[in-house]
Amino acid sequence: MGKGEAAITDTYWQTETGGFLCTTVPAVKPMKPGSAGPGAPGIYPIIYDEEGMQVRAGEGAAGNLCIKNPWPGIMQTIWRDPDRFVKVYYEKYCKNRDSKDWRDWPYLTGDGAVESADGYFRILGRIDDVIKVAGHRLGTKELENAALTTEEVGEAAAVAVVDELRGHIPLIFVSLKPGYEPSKGLEEKVKASVTRELGPIARPKAVYIVQDLPKTRSGKIMRRILVSISENKEYGDASTLANAEVVEKIRQQVQGEKKN
Repeated sequence: MGKGEAAITDTYWQTETGGFLCTTVPAVKPMKPGSAGPGAPGIYPIIYDEEGMQVRAGEGAAGNLCIKNPWPGIMQTIWRDPDRFVKVYYEKYCKNRDSKDWRDWPYLTGDGAVESADGYFRILGRIDDVIKVAGHRLGTKELENAALTTEEVGEAAAVAVVDELRGHIPLIFVSLKPGYEPSKGLEEKVKASVTRELGPIARPKAVYIVQDLPKTRSGKIMRRILVSISENKEYGDASTLANAEVVEKIRQQVQGEKKN
């Protein structure tokens, strides 16, 4: 990408933040594949565990990504619901609810992350996108990255379905790179890739090779729709998606043809 002339820069940000939280600066700081980089200028990321203890850089442990300080682009509230604003973004790690000091109110991004020894952050995905399989915690991002180690796979999305024995079990939807065709052998190859990367506990119940993954017009994969299809539920209105036509095809692939 970039044909040796353009710098492709990975970044991390949210709609709520109004701008980048983590990024490298081309030609100033080195880029690291799979990492969104250190905190952007003026942004001070920090990782806390579930008990509110800081996860230090280089420990190799995952935690909940927070931002220690306020910044100009941060949103100020949720429309007509200020209590929800506090509950979702600030309550979990607030040190003193009566405090007016910003140091007592770290911002919770809702994403999991790992900080390497050099201060670069690797984003693991949404905190609520963690699949518990037989007591083991697996991030959907980890599962997707493992599936992407399969040469033929271009994109991947992991979701969880209920399993009587293990609590939950992952399903993986993948689309292929140009020039490759779906096959049972390829489905097994993806399962083997996930097992190799994450261990037997992560082996998906099924791999579905689809024409394309449902996406918003900004390119975000709509995992919510894949979850609904996997659980035989109505997936709702998909007309606003960039590729709405693929949703019904995926439903037929997973659930079979509807019976009259």
